[in-house]
Amino acid sequence: MSAKPIKAIIWDLDGTLIDFKINSIKARRKAIKILRNYGISKEALSSKTPLLEIVRSSRETFIKLGLTHEKIKEIIKEVNNAVILVEHEAAIKATLTDGIIDVLEFAKENDLKQAVFTYNTHRNARTSLETVGINHYFDVVAGRDDIKNLKPHPDHLKYICERMDVNLDEIVVIGDTGRDIEAALKTHSRSIALNTKIPNFIKRETFKEADKIIELDEIPNELIKTLEEFLL
Repeated sequence: MSAKPIKAIIWDLDGTLIDFKINSIKARRKAIKILRNYGISKEALSSKTPLLEIVRSSRETFIKLGLTHEKIKEIIKEVNNAVILVEHEAAIKATLTDGIIDVLEFAKENDLKQAVFTYNTHRNARTSLETVGINHYFDVVAGRDDIKNLKPHPDHLKYICERMDVNLDEIVVIGDTGRDIEAALKTHSRSIALNTKIPNFIKRETFKEADKIIELDEIPNELIKTLEEFLL
């Protein structure tokens, strides 16, 4: 059975649509400082570990230490607020990926709905999109404060599809990390992997399973060509 024509594009944000310029080390160090104040050992924390992993492992440690659910929630909120401030600094300095405007216009001209799924907060994601002048292209933005289970969990894409009234087999996911492609694979959606420059700790093993891998210098032409194929 042939694939359905796509009706929507779901974009990753940082590294795909924009260069977010976040000081990730600064964000992780702020988080680590707070967590150490609440009893997490220095050995258990590293500024090279992804932030979500730091929070996850710390939450498990707090449970073992006997902290109440409410106290753990309070600590995580404190960490999140500190990180949001660093993210906001990046949001107001975001720059647009070269060639992306042409792709967004192509999608608009072909009546494709467009959305963003990101680990950033909803507000900071919208701020970034406003900073680079493309906020108006997106029907839905789903950040980490909009949904409990984030990509690559299927719920992130399902949440967006429900709000855009499209099916999972009618979308294409475009992103530059393995999590983006894995999210598409888990929902049997199509995917396009952008081969951008990202830190080595961000995994990309699933790139080879994307429907198409595109280099940065192939935007917009090759990306538009691939979308045209998905419209048929």
